[in-house]
Amino acid sequence: MQGAYGDLLGRYFELPSVPALVMLPAPKTPFVATRITCLPDQLGMKQEIPPEDAFVVTLHLVGVGHHELWVRGRPSVVRGYVPGAISIVDLRDEVASYLGSPLDALHFYVPRALVDAVTDAAGLARVSGIACPPGLVDPVMGSLGAAVLALLDGPRRASSAASEHLAIAICAHLVHRFGNTAKADAATSPTVRRLRRMH
Repeated sequence: MQGAYGDLLGRYFELPSVPALVMLPAPKTPFVATRITCLPDQLGMKQEIPPEDAFVVTLHLVGVGHHELWVRGRPSVVRGYVPGAISIVDLRDEVASYLGSPLDALHFYVPRALVDAVTDAAGLARVSGIACPPGLVDPVMGSLGAAVLALLDGPRRASSAASEHLAIAICAHLVHRFGNTAKADAATSPTVRRLRRMH
């Protein structure tokens, strides 16, 4: 079953089709960037995303005056965002969005298994998750997001190697800066071995 990325994520925002780039097509651990753009006539309450063991990291490309993150049927984070601001959502929490302002953002789909694979490949202790204060401006993610936009606008088939290396850079940054340390066994999986070969 596909996770919350690409056209499926678009449908939760009531969009029939959205641009997306599968950046790391590892088995069962895809890393995907999806651009969600909602115009003034597409605002309001959006559909709840079914829970799954993954994160969505949102990088806002333009300012947002009013956005609400709903968790398990109730508003949780109500605020605006400046261009370059990020937020991280744990999809196990049954989340939905209310848009009071137009939205243009990159949504990075990060399965928990991929977070584990990145930490294992780097020889680090596993983390219990990734999180940050909503609205944090992270210049590194801003620069990496600009590179992703260039790939989204370019010939996708020709950029597969570049997109996979970019995916590893983004995942490593997210884990290093926003990972919550937790004790866990560093078991070597096929995904870990694949990531190591790509360094």
